[in-house]
Amino acid sequence: MDWKNNDGWKKVFPKERIFLMKHHNWAFIAWDLALDKGWVNKNATLFHIDQHLDAAIDGAQVPGLLKATGLKELSDLTASTLGNDRIVGIDNFIWAGVARETIQRILYVSPEENEDLFNQELHLQELKDCLLEERIEQHWGMQWESIEMLEFAKKRNLLNIFTKDNSLILDLDLDYFAFGSQNESGHTIYKLKNREEIQTDLRCLKNLYSWDAITIAISPEDWYIGGQDNAEYVLNLFLEEFHLDLTEARDWSVLKN
Repeated sequence: MDWKNNDGWKKVFPKERIFLMKHHNWAFIAWDLALDKGWVNKNATLFHIDQHLDAAIDGAQVPGLLKATGLKELSDLTASTLGNDRIVGIDNFIWAGVARETIQRILYVSPEENEDLFNQELHLQELKDCLLEERIEQHWGMQWESIEMLEFAKKRNLLNIFTKDNSLILDLDLDYFAFGSQNESGHTIYKLKNREEIQTDLRCLKNLYSWDAITIAISPEDWYIGGQDNAEYVLNLFLEEFHLDLTEARDWSVLKN
């Protein structure tokens, strides 16, 4: 069954350490599996490339999050919906990873704005009952609006403080390559950037670092990337740029210890 007909669709290329998933909520579990396989170390630096920040902090508050182990137990804590303090969803999975200490420093590339993205005082207040103060204080990062700005920051050595001696995870949502535009009736529709721009950005991400693990979300909804046809188009560009054959992808269960 392909991703179009299965909301729980997720695959992995073990050799390349690349995880694919239809919906982004599964990413925090992929990071856990990568840690279990020894692909990454704890407290990795995450590069989150997405139309959305997905930075809702209630992902750290989900009951049982810190005690769960393995694919089955972690899967019981997530759903491909907006999350809340009871479920890890598509908008709060990053803080689930922070809470589980798979990731620590976050570098966001997204046009979305959030003035509280690194508001440590707010995080300490809201998360004091579920995370140690020390853990919350260790979470920090930066945000850029585009991959071009991220590449410029690397050339200026602004990323060294985040990358030195840390495992590096690339976390890409394919909806990053779409943008909202109003049609004649005033409704917002999502169109793709041109092919050359998408290919250039994918090539830049591929070569930016020697990634220890990569997580890719398709997010095919109309209100994210403009529908399944757009999602399939960008997915194929990704597979082409990263030299992957989808027929060779495996089920995540092959990674269970």
